[in-house]
Amino acid sequence: MHRKKIIKTTVLGEVSDFVKPDLYGLMPVGGVKVDPADHSVWAATDPGEANRSELVHFDANGKLLERYTAPDPGPHDLNDLVLRHESEICLSDTSAHQAYRFDRKSRRFTSLTFPRLVLYPNGITVSGDGNLLYVADLLGLIRIDLRSNVAHEVDPGKGNTLAGIDGLYWYQGDLLGVQYGTGSFRVARFRLSPDGLRVTQTETLEHRTPLVDFPTTGAIAGENFYFIANTGIGNLKDDMIVDPEKLEPIHIAVVPLN
Repeated sequence: MHRKKIIKTTVLGEVSDFVKPDLYGLMPVGGVKVDPADHSVWAATDPGEANRSELVHFDANGKLLERYTAPDPGPHDLNDLVLRHESEICLSDTSAHQAYRFDRKSRRFTSLTFPRLVLYPNGITVSGDGNLLYVADLLGLIRIDLRSNVAHEVDPGKGNTLAGIDGLYWYQGDLLGVQYGTGSFRVARFRLSPDGLRVTQTETLEHRTPLVDFPTTGAIAGENFYFIANTGIGNLKDDMIVDPEKLEPIHIAVVPLN
């Protein structure tokens, strides 16, 4: 985010720039998703000093293909995104307290309708069949049926919370979440009822270990979940490093899912 670039790393730890710093006037990058169809990359950016929050698309070699600014006037922060088949992208907009469907053919954003006020939405994912969209905010989790646009709050279950999920992912009928709304950061697996409207069991995968310091998002590869264990975002304010002494190498953690 600070250097306004996208990097890639192999499982062997080989790191290189996918999009070099300040190229294409890129603003701080948030969510990143790889299109399995052609290995191109979609990303959402913060507004940055240019006050320009965008959905951007790069080819498999990091060349800019297309870019789209957030719709409508007002503050925007396109935060995270998920690809839905080959026709659509769904995005959260944290500053606008909104989420959108983006049609890849018409290149138009459509606002989603929620059953309550959505506060700082962040994590977003779709079910395996692409029919159900889950959007996380500071208060909890909302499920939207994209066929009917009917939305419902997801019941977290007794003694559990779905508040403050940053990274959100679908895995074999369950949801994975990198969560900060519970106080201490945790990575959890939420097992869902058949209708996807209730959490029946919560399994904590990572919590209060020395490895974890301000994690946010990750990605599923095979039967493993990879996530950035120490993003350092807490040490970044107004695009300035608060305390250079606290900078440390980034750690990518892996948690087995089976």
